[in-house]
Amino acid sequence: MAEYLDNTGVNGLANIGNTCYMNCILQCLAHCRGLRDLFLLGQFKQQINRLNPIGTGGKTAEVYHTLLQDMWSSRRGTTNPQQLKSILANKSDLYSGFQQQDAQEFLSILLDTLHEDLNQGDIKKTFIMPDGDGKCDEDVAKESWAFHKQRNESFFVENFMGQYKSKVSCLECGKVSITFDPYMYLSLPIAKDKSPVEYYFLSQASPAVARCKVYAHLPVGANILLKKISEDIKVDCDKLTLFTVSKSTIVGVFSATDIVSNENLNQGQLIVRENKNSAENSILIKVVSAVSEPFVQKSCACCGTTGDLKRCLRCRKVSYCNQECQKKHYKNHKSDCKALLQTVGIPQVLYIKQKDLKLDKLQSFLSSANIHLNFVQAKKVKPRCELRLGNNTGANYDSTALTSNTKPSELANAIKQELTFVLVYDNSSKNLLGQQDFDIFDHDSFRFHQPKSSLGDCFEAFTQEECLPDSELWKCPRCNKLQRATKQISLYSCPNYLTVHLKRFQAKNIIVFDKIDKLISFPANNLDLLEYSVRRSNVPQGYYVYDLYGVANHYGSLYRGHYTAYARLSGANSTWREFDDRSVTDVNENSVQSSAAYVLFYKRRRFTESISRGILSSDEDEEEFFDACTGDGRKETSDHSDDNSCYFEAKVPEREEIPGFANDINISTPTSNKTTSHDSSENMELDEVDSQKTAEGSSSSDVSCDYVKVGSSDLPDSKLTEDDCSDRISPIEDEEILNPVSLDTIQIHFEDELD
Repeated sequence: MAEYLDNTGVNGLANIGNTCYMNCILQCLAHCRGLRDLFLLGQFKQQINRLNPIGTGGKTAEVYHTLLQDMWSSRRGTTNPQQLKSILANKSDLYSGFQQQDAQEFLSILLDTLHEDLNQGDIKKTFIMPDGDGKCDEDVAKESWAFHKQRNESFFVENFMGQYKSKVSCLECGKVSITFDPYMYLSLPIAKDKSPVEYYFLSQASPAVARCKVYAHLPVGANILLKKISEDIKVDCDKLTLFTVSKSTIVGVFSATDIVSNENLNQGQLIVRENKNSAENSILIKVVSAVSEPFVQKSCACCGTTGDLKRCLRCRKVSYCNQECQKKHYKNHKSDCKALLQTVGIPQVLYIKQKDLKLDKLQSFLSSANIHLNFVQAKKVKPRCELRLGNNTGANYDSTALTSNTKPSELANAIKQELTFVLVYDNSSKNLLGQQDFDIFDHDSFRFHQPKSSLGDCFEAFTQEECLPDSELWKCPRCNKLQRATKQISLYSCPNYLTVHLKRFQAKNIIVFDKIDKLISFPANNLDLLEYSVRRSNVPQGYYVYDLYGVANHYGSLYRGHYTAYARLSGANSTWREFDDRSVTDVNENSVQSSAAYVLFYKRRRFTESISRGILSSDEDEEEFFDACTGDGRKETSDHSDDNSCYFEAKVPEREEIPGFANDINISTPTSNKTTSHDSSENMELDEVDSQKTAEGSSSSDVSCDYVKVGSSDLPDSKLTEDDCSDRISPIEDEEILNPVSLDTIQIHFEDELD
C-alpha cells in the first residue's frame, strides 16, 4: 500500500489566475510525507481548535485535507485549489484578487494559518523572554521554549519550527544580551562573491617563504580566516598567528575575535606564521630584526649616478653625488631622515612558554626560530647580535641592549605593554653589505580559482557577527541609552522539516528593487548545519544532517516572472518531478540545481516517515527523533494504551472503473536534462516585490513525541463512489475545461466535471 501511494501524487494544479506562486508551494508541501499523512489519515481532526480567534476555526485545515485527497488521487489529472485560495483571502487581503504574490510569503501565511487551526496552546498566556547574559544556554533555551509551547502547541511547532540564538553586545560597556527566538523558516542573504586574500606563509620547517591565497567574504572574523588558511596549508590553527607588516615593521596582530577587513589589508602585507608552540598556555611576543649601521647605497638617491658617493650624516640611509643632489632630494627625503636603525628581514610573531621568559632562553629561542634573514656579507663572519626593546610596532628602538641583569618580571612587563623585541645585528665593521631577496615560491593555494557560491556561504553570511548600523542603535539596559552594538545569530535547534528562503529580491534604494539571479549551489543530500549551530552535547548523531525534498523556483524578473516546483517523496520511490501548474514531468536530480531556486525544503536525514504503519518513526529505534527526551537525553514515558484506538496501515481510496477516467497515469521520463526557458512563457505573470517576513515558531531542543495515532473512525472510506468523487471537485471556469488526450503524451489531462 505504501508503494502504491508513493507512485501517485502526480496531479497538477490549475492556475486560476496568477496562482503559480501558490501552486509551487502546495506541491512542495504535498511531498512532505509527515504533513501529508497527518491530513490524509485524518489525524488533524483530533487537533482542530475551533475556538482559536487567530485561526479560521479549522476551515483551512479541512479545505487543505480535501485538496490533498484530490492531489493524491489517481483519478484526476488536475486539481483546482480555488477553495483554499478563497478561505485564505479571508485571512489576508493579498489573496482576494488575482495578482501575482510572493511564494515565500504565501508559505508563511499558509503554515501559520494551519498551525493556528490545530493550536492546542493557550494564546492568552503572556510572558517576558528571559535574557541569557551569564546564564547557561541550555537553561535559557529550555525556558524560552517552554514559554513558547504554552501559547503554541501543534504538529507544526514540533516539526517545522526551530530556535536560534541571538547575541547582542554593547560596544560601549560590553553588556551582552542573549535570547533564544523561534523560527519557522530561515531567510538567508545571497552571499556575495568571495574576495581573494593574498598572504605569505612562514613555515617552522623551511626558510623559504610561500605565497598563498584564500577566498573569503570581507570583512571576516580572524578565527574564520585562520580556519580556512589552516585547511589549505595543513597546519593546526593553534600554531598559526596572523599579522600585517609594512616596511619591515609590525602594523598589527589579529586575535581570534578581531575582524579582518580591506582597511586592515591596505595597511600592510598579511603574514601567517607557523609556531613551534601552540597558542594555549603560551605568551605572544613580537620580534623585529635590524642592523646597527645602515647598508651603503650603491647609487645616488637623486640622479642615480654610481661611483664615489657620500652618505647623509643624519640617517646614513641614502647616498648622494654632492650637496646639490642632496638639496634637490631633501623634500622627498626629509620625512624619512631620522636617526633610526634600519629594519631588515620579515618581522615575526612567536609563542613562547612562561618558563622560557628569561633572557638567555629567550635569545636561544629566537636564534633557533628560523628568523627570515638573508644578508649579503663582505666577510664570512657571523654578525654579532643583541636584544633590545622597541615600541609596539617595532619602528622605534631603545638604544640600550638587554643584559643578563634583566629580570623576567621586566620582560613580562614589556610583553604586557605590547612592546617589541628587536634583534640588532652589529654592522660597525661594514661586513653586511645588504639584504638578498627571499626564496619565495607559489603555494598550491595561490593557484586556486574563485569558488562558486554555495548554500554554506549563505549560512555563513547569516550567522557571522555584524555591527548594527547607526540607524539601528541598541537600547543597552546597562547604559540605559541607545548604543552601537554587534549582533550575531546562530542556530540552536533545528526542526525535522527545515525551510530555507533565499533572499533574491533586494532593494537597491527606497525606490529601485532588483532580483539576484546568481546560481547558489545547494546539496540534494547531506546538508550539514553543525558548523552554523551552537555546539550542544545532548543531540543525537545526525541531528544536523538534511536531505532535500522540494524546491520552489522563480523564473523571470522582479516585475514579470513565473513559479514552478521540483519535489520528490522520501521512500523507495525518490523520483524527482517538475510541477509547472497543470504539467507534471519526471526529471533527473541534476535539473533541480538552478539559479531559479527560491525556497528550499529539507528533511532531517535520520528522520524517516513510515506510512505503512500510519506512524512517523526514525531510522533506528534506539534513537528516535520523535521520542520525547529530557535535557540529558533520557526518554520520557507516555501512556499510549488507549483501548479504543490503535495504529492502522495508511490507506487510500481504491480506484473504480468510472466512465471518462483512465485508471493509469503515464509520466514521461526524459533521457537528458530538461531545459526550458520560462522567461519566454506565454503565461508570464507579474511578481510582487519580495519583503522581509517573520513567522512565529520554534523547535524544541528536546524533540518530542510525534507518533500519529489513528482511530478507526478517522480513517477514510476504503472505496469512493462516482458521486463521492464529483462532490470533491471544486467548480472552475469554462475556459479551464481540458480535453482528453492520448496516453502517449507527457501528461494525461481529463475533462473536469462541473457542479
